Amino acid sequence: MKLPFDHNSISSRLIFTGLLPLALLSILMAFYFISNQRAEMLSNLHDTGHIAVRQVSQNTAFALYAGDRKRLDALSYATLETPSVEGVVFYSYKDNEQIKIGSIGPSKGEIPANIDISVPFEMGGYWYFYSEIISERSPIMDFAEEVEYEPEKIGWVLVSLSDKILRQKERSFILTAATVVLLSLLLAFWLSIRISRTVSEPLETLKDVVGKMEAGDLNPVANETGISELAKLARGINGLADSVRQSNQLMQSEIDRATQELKKTLTDLEKAMRTKDQFLARMSHELRTPLTAVLGFSKMLHDEGEELNRNEQLRVIQRCSTVLLTMIDDVLDFSRAERSGFTLNIVAFELDTLVEDLNTLFTREANNKNLSLNIDLDNTVPVYLFGDPVRLAQVISNLLNNAIKFTESGSIALAITIQQTKEDKVVLKFVITDTGKGIAKTKIPSLFDPFIQEDTSINRRYGGSGLGLSIAKRLVVAMGGDINIDSEVGQGTTVAFTCEFTHNENAIVEQQNEDINQQLAGNRLSGVSILVAEDNEFNQQLLVKLLEHHGAVCKVANNGQEAISMSAADIFDVILMDLHMPIIDGMEATKNLVKNVGSPPIIGLTADITDSVKRQLMDAGAKSVEQKPIDEIKLLNTISEVLEPEPKQTQFSGEGMLSSVIPVADLKKEIERNLDNLETSFRDSDQAAISSLLHDLMGFCGLYGISEIRDLVVELKNSEMDSRDTASKGFEVINRIRQYMKTSAKFKSTESV
Repeated sequence: MKLPFDHNSISSRLIFTGLLPLALLSILMAFYFISNQRAEMLSNLHDTGHIAVRQVSQNTAFALYAGDRKRLDALSYATLETPSVEGVVFYSYKDNEQIKIGSIGPSKGEIPANIDISVPFEMGGYWYFYSEIISERSPIMDFAEEVEYEPEKIGWVLVSLSDKILRQKERSFILTAATVVLLSLLLAFWLSIRISRTVSEPLETLKDVVGKMEAGDLNPVANETGISELAKLARGINGLADSVRQSNQLMQSEIDRATQELKKTLTDLEKAMRTKDQFLARMSHELRTPLTAVLGFSKMLHDEGEELNRNEQLRVIQRCSTVLLTMIDDVLDFSRAERSGFTLNIVAFELDTLVEDLNTLFTREANNKNLSLNIDLDNTVPVYLFGDPVRLAQVISNLLNNAIKFTESGSIALAITIQQTKEDKVVLKFVITDTGKGIAKTKIPSLFDPFIQEDTSINRRYGGSGLGLSIAKRLVVAMGGDINIDSEVGQGTTVAFTCEFTHNENAIVEQQNEDINQQLAGNRLSGVSILVAEDNEFNQQLLVKLLEHHGAVCKVANNGQEAISMSAADIFDVILMDLHMPIIDGMEATKNLVKNVGSPPIIGLTADITDSVKRQLMDAGAKSVEQKPIDEIKLLNTISEVLEPEPKQTQFSGEGMLSSVIPVADLKKEIERNLDNLETSFRDSDQAAISSLLHDLMGFCGLYGISEIRDLVVELKNSEMDSRDTASKGFEVINRIRQYMKTSAKFKSTESV
């Protein structure tokens, strides 16, 4: 019989857990029975001794008193015939002598002094029982006498009993109990092994099956007979093997399918890589060409003395820089779209104003090439719409720019009509037609792919990144429309696209806008006392003029500490609190102010707020937080809400944020001053000054609504800690801002004619 010796095996644990309690119980039971049996035999021995000593003491009193030795012997030998009785010792007080009868018996002097002989005691393998011998004689007394009779003690007797029989029976019982316990344990051990095998052997089989499955062999089948639990486990393992086999088959089919798709993807990727390689080579050429011109003409400009030549060289440098900036903007736009898609900013806008701006912008470019530009806005098209005017202008500008670029003579036309109207939605169709060189039919399907141009000669002749149409298509799709191109070589090109806008006739009546403008320009905040806590002087000027334009009375605090002091000394209806200020920032100032009873409501203002910072400022006690660029209508509505509920303003006041209260020349002058200081800080590597100036630029660009410059500042601020060449990046962004100010229509009115 093979014994399991692995102490961690199930068999060993079953045997151990079965035998250990049984062995302990058997030993305890054997000890109990042996102890009980010995106590019972000892009790019998004591009973025998007591009876024997009592009989001897009663029967031998006369013989001991008379000194009749023969009678004592006769009576004693009769007692010695009792089992276990070995000897008798008599002692006579009268004769003062001991009489020993039998083979053993201690003398009086041999009995230890500390043993109480009145009770049985054991010594030398013998038990001794003691009893006094009382005289049976009764004295003759006069009946008239009343005297208590006391029996006379004439001696004592000591009977010894051997415990040999007791020990023999005890050994015999122990041997019997040990034999029974051992046989029981052996039987239990055998049964435990048999029972454990009924569990361990099927488990070993299951283990082998699972081991083969682990090694990849799914063909073995576990035996599903035997103990119900193990049979259920075997069925589970077999089911698992079937599932794994099916999963392997499915996985193999998926792998085959994925392999085919991967091959196709690799093919597409190789094609894309070749396209991008062509793009990079083209971009390298296109970037180097204007850069070479910029560098060369810059050197010539440095050495040139004549004003006329210097102006011509400056014009070439400006044109080349504009080409570079346009290409970089295209790449950045495409990168943002690839990463997170385009986010539309849905606002109310005037379509005719947007069209007029585009007409002003591109008429000059068309005239430079002796082309005519005609823009036709159908009179049925709603003037006021809700959508993203910036993205719409970006699409139209891209298409008009392409039309002008690829047309050498003739005209360019933009027609805007209604394609579909449904409830409060309107779908507009924009069609740009030119008389340019046209495009081959086979090239049209790939024109909307990124980095693609009709052919490389276009890039060499006209430049460009090949991303314009791709970006335009993504923007059109984001605005709920579609775009397509129809063209023939030598016959010109027609590009048509659609966009969906929201149109609410009840909110776009021109007279209502005029009334609202009057309301905004009047006294909406009349009598409202406002504390403007802002550290930037130019931002202070913008906010104060805006609020005073609507009737408010304003005071200015340059930091959080001043805001706290002025709030304690004066009564204000509202506090506008900039988040970033020296000494005490807006967060701490807000916490301090709201502790005071009757504190005015606080509206937070910041240029670079995040959701977490907004929650912190609201938790600090601010009633609302306005993010720069500040929305004029939203700011007025917020001030009204924190004072008392009023109907919200839903239309714009005309030209835009602060346009009616701050001269553009002042804004341009302030931006130029900040850019000069920023350049100096970059040269000096003054990080603290750089951060402060960037914050100021973001602030007042946000207030004025110049999102283009603010985006450039945000771009520089985000790359400030990551770029190893921060100064180079800073100068690049500053030049881009200056270039934007030179070309943007927002600043054209400040230029000298």
